[in-house]
Amino acid sequence: MSTKRIRPAIYHYYPRGPHKNHMSMREEEYKTEVTFLPQSLKDSIYVQLFDLKFEIPPSKIFLADAKMDQGEEMEVNTSVYVEGDRAIRLELYVMQYSDEERLSNKRFMLTLNPGVNPVVEVVKQMEDAKYFKMSYKYIVETLEPTTVRFDDLYVTFR
Repeated sequence: MSTKRIRPAIYHYYPRGPHKNHMSMREEEYKTEVTFLPQSLKDSIYVQLFDLKFEIPPSKIFLADAKMDQGEEMEVNTSVYVEGDRAIRLELYVMQYSDEERLSNKRFMLTLNPGVNPVVEVVKQMEDAKYFKMSYKYIVETLEPTTVRFDDLYVTFR
């Protein structure tokens, strides 16, 4: 069993598609604060760990951190702090890759209340998987700005 501690501040986050101006970010040490700024209820706003398209592994810059260790399962353990007084919904995607392509994409639906929300999810490791990525999709239910803080991420291979 091995565990990696991942610091959000050292990674590349971006909203996918044409919605690059629909969020703002502030990184401080081990935390990344994101304010979602949707313009339409149909916006697709993603926050991604590591870089490049979802269909391919991350670039060489991130391969050492994205490398999966031996094991049958991969546990994602983190927390998300929600500011304000209303619950929000996120979709968490945990993706696994070979050297060239995505092998799996597991989705978890998260309903997060105001304050700190622990997030612990487990995925079965794919046989030929070498790397992983994660992303969060913000489910737009209001056009009001919504701020969350993504805290330290621990990934355990067992």
